[in-house]
Parts: sequence; C-alpha cells; structure tokens
Amino acid sequence: MFKKRWLDIPVGYRRLIFLSAATLVLIGTAIVGFMFLEDLSFFDSLWMTVISVMTIGYGDMYPVTEDGRRFALFLVPLGAGIVTYGLGTAASYLIEKQLSKKVWEKQMNNEIEKLEDHIILCGFGRVGQQVYRQLRDQDEDVMILCVHDNEEELLEVVDRGTLRLIGDPTDHEILEKARIKQARGLITALGSDADNVFITLTAKGMHEDLKVAARAEKDGSEEVLLRAGASRVINPSNLGGRELAMSVLKPAGTDYINNLMRADKKDFVVGETRLTPDSPLLGKSLEESHLRRDYGFTLLAIMRGDEVISNPELDMTFEEADTLLVVGDDDCIRDLNERVGGSTPEMEEQEINKNPEWGN
Repeated sequence: MFKKRWLDIPVGYRRLIFLSAATLVLIGTAIVGFMFLEDLSFFDSLWMTVISVMTIGYGDMYPVTEDGRRFALFLVPLGAGIVTYGLGTAASYLIEKQLSKKVWEKQMNNEIEKLEDHIILCGFGRVGQQVYRQLRDQDEDVMILCVHDNEEELLEVVDRGTLRLIGDPTDHEILEKARIKQARGLITALGSDADNVFITLTAKGMHEDLKVAARAEKDGSEEVLLRAGASRVINPSNLGGRELAMSVLKPAGTDYINNLMRADKKDFVVGETRLTPDSPLLGKSLEESHLRRDYGFTLLAIMRGDEVISNPELDMTFEEADTLLVVGDDDCIRDLNERVGGSTPEMEEQEINKNPEWGN
C-alpha cells in the first residue's frame, strides 16, 4: 500500500521529499556526532555541521579529536553529494518544466493545424465556462478549441489536454489559426455585446456557412447579432429570469425538467432528424408509424419548411424533408438517424463537401 501511494506521487515531488529527508537526517546526525565526539554545544555543533556540509572550509573552529576528524571525513563528501544532488534536481526540474511546456505547445499547435469539424469557443467567463462543461459532457465526440486571452483562467477549468489558443478572439489572425474555415460552429460568449457582434461579423466573413451561436447581454443586441449573421442568439439573463419565475409559478414541472436534463444518465434527450427519400416513415401517418412502440421516442413537433407543427394530429402524414423534433433516452436519440432513415444538417453538409455538385 505504501509503495503504491509513493509511486502515485509525481517524480519531482518524490525527489524533493527524498532530498528533504536526507538533508534532515544528515544535519541531525552531524549535530549529534559533533556534540558527542567534540564535546561541543548545540550551536557550535550546528555551526560545524554547516561549514562541513557546505565545504566552505574550517576557520575559527575545526575538529580537534581524531574521532571528530574521522567523522568529518565521512560527513564532508556525503554532504557535498547531497548538495550536488539538490542543485541537480533543481536544475533538472526547471529544464524539464520549460522543455515539457515547449513540447506540449508544439504538439497542441500540430493538433490545431489538423482540426476539422470542431467547435470554437470564444471567451471563458462564467457563461463560457458553462458552455465548455456542457460540450465536454456530451456523449458524442465533440472537438473543442477554446480561444481566450488569459491562459491561467483557462487552466483553472479545462481538462488536461484540451486544445486552447491564447490570444484575443476578436483578432482576425487568431480566428484563422483556429481553422475557422474548417470549423463546425463557433460560440462567442464574451461579456461585451460589441465584441460578440465583431466576432460574428468576422467569422461569417471568413466562413459564410459557419453556424454562430452568440451571447447577448442587452435585449437590443439580439437583433443586431442576428443581422450580423448569428444563427442563434442567447440572452443568459432572460433565460435565468424566466427559469426563476417558472420555479415559483410551476415548481414541480421546472424541477422535473431540470433534473432530467442534468442527470448523469440522460433519460430525456431532445433530438432532430430530417427525413430522406429512403426513410420508412414517408407516406405514413403519425398513427400508423407507431413511433413510441417501434422506435422508442416521442414526437414533439414537425418542421415543414418555415412552418412548425407542434403536437401534430394522428392523421398527419410524413413528407420528404420534414424535420422531426423528438425526445427519448440517450441510446434512442444516438441511433435516431439510422433507424428512421434521416439525416442531420451536419451530415448533409459533410455530403455536400464530399460532392460539391450536390449543393448546386
């Protein structure tokens, strides 16, 4: 058990513990030895120990007995060895720290240069940190690239190995380094509406089809961000205020939804799929489809063009290109597209990229 706990301690700390213990044992042994062999006081023995271990030479005090000199012959090389080991350990730690940092930065830059279909997160305040945690906890493999101007703030929250880019997210060159043209989406969560508008404009100018989700602090900023090209605009204050009000007006329903959404095992997950020409649901009515029995999910709404049909009637027939909004458990939603012959916007975009003529 002790050996396992010892091995769990990082190498640098193990060296420091060993060096401290060896130094204390050496000094304690030397003090007792000089007090016994040379008949010195505690302070004089400590003084003799220090000048012996540090090899600075004897001046006003030196061993006078034969046993004391023999003891000093043993003490001096041992002390010099421990001091040398300590200096070497300190130098090694500093060099390794700098070297490992450089190696990690190079590896991270290489990984960033190969990124595709990733999500860029700009800003890492309170809202940005919650966005990161939500993306990180998703079951699907989501590649996240955090862009922030303060590395220390990032390292306090992100997991080890998380890709990060240190710099001003409003800088055009930083967004280029983030491979925005190959990105799946961008989330701008800075505390300044002006910065979020600027990032949205810059991002859409560099990648016209990029999906941008933006944070807004003021009500009037939502329309501005949408005009700048944001696909979605979220006002955290409005959402928080709405939930606070509903927690008083309808506490049971609010608690139920929150508990389901925050549970480790997702029993309530919202998914969407667009029906393709080979979907087995085409031409069938909602009643004939038996979605709950055969597929395990519940239909919330159908998006048909610009129309949203909530709680559709049982005799409504599914058509090609209908987007189904459904709820179900994790496993059901994960296999949704395969089971109903559907696709997501991300899947369609990937197919168009592989076959550019499809988009014409």
